Amino acid sequence: MKKIIIASLLLAFAVASFGQTAKLIDPKITDVTVFMAGAQVTHTGDVSLKTGENQLRISDLTVNLDPNSIQVEGNANYTIVSVRHQVNYSMDATRNPKIKVISDSLEDMQFKQKEVQGLKNVVLQEKSLLEANKSIKGTNSSLIAEDLEEMANFFRERMKQIEYRWLELTEQENSNNRTIIRLQNQLNQLNARISENPSEILITVQSSKDQKTNLKVSYFAYQAGWYPVYDLRAEDINSNIEFAYRAKVFQSTGNDWNDVNLTISTGNPNIGGQAPQLSPWYINLYQQYQKRLEYKTNAPAFEMNATPSVAYSDAIGEQDLFRGKTMADFTSIQNNTVSTEFKISLPYDVPSDNQQYDVIMQKETITALYDYVTIPKLDNDAFLRARLTNWMQYSLLPGESNIYFKGTFVGKGYIDPVQANDTLTISLGRDRAINIKRDQIKEYCQTTTFGSKQKTTKAYEISITNTKKQDITIEVEDQLPISQNGELEVETEELSGGTYDETTGKVTWKLTIPAGTTVKKQLRFSAKYPKKQFVSGL
Repeated sequence: MKKIIIASLLLAFAVASFGQTAKLIDPKITDVTVFMAGAQVTHTGDVSLKTGENQLRISDLTVNLDPNSIQVEGNANYTIVSVRHQVNYSMDATRNPKIKVISDSLEDMQFKQKEVQGLKNVVLQEKSLLEANKSIKGTNSSLIAEDLEEMANFFRERMKQIEYRWLELTEQENSNNRTIIRLQNQLNQLNARISENPSEILITVQSSKDQKTNLKVSYFAYQAGWYPVYDLRAEDINSNIEFAYRAKVFQSTGNDWNDVNLTISTGNPNIGGQAPQLSPWYINLYQQYQKRLEYKTNAPAFEMNATPSVAYSDAIGEQDLFRGKTMADFTSIQNNTVSTEFKISLPYDVPSDNQQYDVIMQKETITALYDYVTIPKLDNDAFLRARLTNWMQYSLLPGESNIYFKGTFVGKGYIDPVQANDTLTISLGRDRAINIKRDQIKEYCQTTTFGSKQKTTKAYEISITNTKKQDITIEVEDQLPISQNGELEVETEELSGGTYDETTGKVTWKLTIPAGTTVKKQLRFSAKYPKKQFVSGL
């Protein structure tokens, strides 16, 4: 037992000694592949090796890295003997040089702010002095018109200069406040890491000669990721859709990514790579009860609903997204077996502040087919839709979309490729130039009795008026009730050429309406059921 304890102590001492005597190197972060959750971070740099064994240490790394993911690449000029990861509990995190730099900048800016506030006090006192001495007439002197004009001109010009100076100082004060807040936030984030001991990678290298060579180290870090956002633009119902595929990248690894070669991957290394296996699928018979509970959902079919609300600042600020070159012009796309990678050819910065940074991965023009849809039972407006049929080649993921029509932000939608099948439908908002009404036809709406049964009839007229200057194609949807009782029969009496789906009860009319004309459709049905009973939901 004593031997085991002694061996453990010697091993711990050897590890600590290695960490203290190893040569500290600082290879730069040059390449980052960001996954949906996590990122592959690569450091590259030159190291000087001496003949024989070299002990190297890369310090101040994120504590949230996967030790099993560490890879060290060298070349034929030396041999990598061992690679080990450890957390440096002895390092004083307050020695981070960034903290001193930001603290000095914050102190300097706070001093400048005090200077501005002092100058504003001087301006206020001068203004008070002028206002207190408006009277230019002495007790024993007469007032001359030339003196009055001269003093009025002086007062006016000086007050103008004071007001301008006040505005300049106020603007400077606001700018200083913004800088102070930004520096204070950065300092708070760095101070928050004081309690986190950084991790290190310890590398043992055997070199046959004294040399300066290249070393590449990579690992998987957890505190990073991205999610997709889409921007869709259409100028009119005859134009194609301008489509931008953006990544919102974020990271809080503790190390800024400056001028890195950025790759956005749709993969997720946190999901296991082992293929699943099918288990036997057993079925059996059971006795059906007389009364059965039935569950049904009213989940609508997939459609992106864009609420035409007022755009908030983030959406409005992105309206010029398609002007000039963007990161998408410098992106190459590589389709792997299980994921797609978007390689950004321009260097990119992503600070370690957990904020979201835009990366435009792809920008395309997609052919779209436009039509309208209306469900007057629920809403008397017509909604413009764009149908995209060649969207599957873009490796889209579920995500929020910003929708613009005729240069105006019309709302937000949601793209879910899993439910879109071969056609992706985008809602482009309401069109008030199409008037729609759904009225009950009273002469048909009645309840009659015959024998042991009674019959209730319902009838509606739907009118669609196209006030636009061009023809439109519109899909009108309504429905018939579906009976859940064998004694309750629903009969269709009039559909005006609509298509009826017996499973869902949906009735659909696909219409082409010329400009300036009105089309009317009727929906009439009846329900038969035993006398002295009532129908719920009719």
